[in-house]
Amino acid sequence: MKTVKRYAAIPVVAALALAGCSGGGDTLEEGADGLTKITIGISPFQDTYLPIIGQEQGWFEEAGLDVELKSLAWNAITPALISGDVDMAVNNTTGVVSIANSDPDIVYAYGWNPFTEGSALMVRDGGSLTTIDDLEAELGDREAARTAMIESLAGKEIVTTLSTDMGKQINDALASVGMDETDVQFVDMDPDAGLAAFLSGTGDAYLGGVPQRAKALEEGMVVALAGPDLAPPPINGVITKRAYVENNEEALLAFVNVMHRIVRYCDAETDACGTTVTDRLNEETAAGLTLDGFKEYWQNIELYAGNAADAESMILDEEGVAYWQDTWDSDNSYLVDTGAIPAPVDAADHFLMNDVWDAYVAEYGADETGY
Repeated sequence: MKTVKRYAAIPVVAALALAGCSGGGDTLEEGADGLTKITIGISPFQDTYLPIIGQEQGWFEEAGLDVELKSLAWNAITPALISGDVDMAVNNTTGVVSIANSDPDIVYAYGWNPFTEGSALMVRDGGSLTTIDDLEAELGDREAARTAMIESLAGKEIVTTLSTDMGKQINDALASVGMDETDVQFVDMDPDAGLAAFLSGTGDAYLGGVPQRAKALEEGMVVALAGPDLAPPPINGVITKRAYVENNEEALLAFVNVMHRIVRYCDAETDACGTTVTDRLNEETAAGLTLDGFKEYWQNIELYAGNAADAESMILDEEGVAYWQDTWDSDNSYLVDTGAIPAPVDAADHFLMNDVWDAYVAEYGADETGY
């Protein structure tokens, strides 16, 4: 295994060893059945909906958890966490960096899902914007094609969700060629509403989540730019408050354990997993994601860690496909430059995955298999 760069132990996270003690935050309630009650915020995307597999399979109960899943819009997750409506949530580093200055208790606890190729800038086929692939065929060089594609966005209208990883991706792309948000016009909308507007004629380009990407493709749109051609990938995982990390280590690690189990199940039983997720997703959104679409995307345009060793190699390893520090620095750069936050957020205080990973491996091991 490659050497992994880690921060020194963070004093507040040393309290992990004292999980369940009083002080610093609420301890989760234990129900009459002996299960620990916990409320998890999830958003209607094919990746962040994975916890419903654990709920339907009864794996949370097996892990000692009574889990309530609350489906919330992506940009409603951090407000719900701050207000106490949810105890933890599936979100990413951008969500933490965007709010940590105003609520220093918000932390990123553990990641399992790098969104490596998931972000995609969609354009109209035959429209005013040319895809990177077509430009590469014309110019004979991928990097020159990338630059040309991004520069062609000057003066164009882009529909996305700002102050999230979606807005960050396109802003990072602009910054990489010396442009910024003043060179384009943004239409800031929730992903579903933005997609509907784009399909109805609003804007020249659109960037949302995977379900929206799938729907746009079905409607004849094409991918202009995606994955690393945009920016360092977002990393989905569990975010929460520092107090919950301190006081509820057992529940946090048990939740992560079930998430790794879900990934291994979906690797082995992709049809069954995909059917459960797409059925629920299509009941609650206009995404129209098909089973074939789910299977095409699974472990392809985004990656999922089936155990702690996978999470380490993807996220904690400096050579990993989604090294967390690159993404964290990108988050800070985007959010400070756009005025969304007043100052960079210190990873040493808010990115706790290194220590939580150590605690997880001590409890469950690094190389879990089966489901």
